[in-house]
Amino acid sequence: MVHNQSSKTLDPIGSGGFLAGREMPERRTVMISSTNCDLPLHRDEVRDGCERAGFEPRHRMEILGSRAANPVQVSLKMVEEADIYIGIFAYRYGHIPKGEKVSITEMEYDLAV
Repeated sequence: MVHNQSSKTLDPIGSGGFLAGREMPERRTVMISSTNCDLPLHRDEVRDGCERAGFEPRHRMEILGSRAANPVQVSLKMVEEADIYIGIFAYRYGHIPKGEKVSITEMEYDLAV
């Protein structure tokens, strides 16, 4: 695929293929939310499914631990920047930061809704 100046992708075939002459929008980004310990294999499957379907799961809760910023701010920003929010919930409620009344996972869900 080739990107043009409007950040859209053009079909390189251009000779009668299904996408010939059509602009393709950028890949939609996905925020996959879950508590850290619950359902890691399910999260992997959802991530893989998103990629196979043409979505970009660049926002995942697994990357929060590697960032120096406030985890609540980082997490909510990831929800705001995503085109799609997917919540995977199971047995744990999630971490409630000091001074907050709900878990980060619930804050993400509330913002997404």
